[in-house]
Amino acid sequence: MLKAVFWDYQEDSRGAWLKCHIPNELIDERFIADVMHGEIRVDDGRRISSDQRKKIYALCRDISDYTGHDVEDLKENVLKVGFMIKEDREYFSLSNVDMTTARYFIEYILEFCFEWDIPLNANTVVLAREINNYLYLCLVHRKCAVCGKKHAHIHHVDAVGSGRNRNEVDHTKLRLIALCAEHHQETHTIGWQTFNAKYKVDGIKVNEKTIRKLGI
Repeated sequence: MLKAVFWDYQEDSRGAWLKCHIPNELIDERFIADVMHGEIRVDDGRRISSDQRKKIYALCRDISDYTGHDVEDLKENVLKVGFMIKEDREYFSLSNVDMTTARYFIEYILEFCFEWDIPLNANTVVLAREINNYLYLCLVHRKCAVCGKKHAHIHHVDAVGSGRNRNEVDHTKLRLIALCAEHHQETHTIGWQTFNAKYKVDGIKVNEKTIRKLGI
């Protein structure tokens, strides 16, 4: 992996252009010609926040409670190593890692919890609602976005409308959220705006592939 220092930035109608310098490296022109795809990871200088550490510890604690693994071993070895392998990342320390890497690591741990059906503590669920892919994972794994219960219903935040054929509705244009029977009923009782204000959750739009996966 080459480490570059960015030294110029420009924008035009086609997008953004970055110029960079790679210290102490000479790159053969044939290497550039053969490279068809690349990835840029930017360290903006911000370090991991206390809120991010709190989320990481809460998720690891829930995994530990369910599996019996030591929290520190999970965090520093099992999960971190799995994340580094999956993302092809170098070793990092949670004491001073950049905020972007910390965010990706949190999302990786959350996805691990959903894939292995790790039950999340009620307090962890509250923290998890702020993680980018939480609502998507709730939909795919049919878990309530409010309480984490399994076998959730798919609720249309944007009403389909009475009398309309659901097979003719473009569901990609409607916000969806996974809710258990209790919380699903509550939306109809108190209305979505009140429900949204109470639980701080919202629906999301998904693509056609996810719609088919959800069986809507």
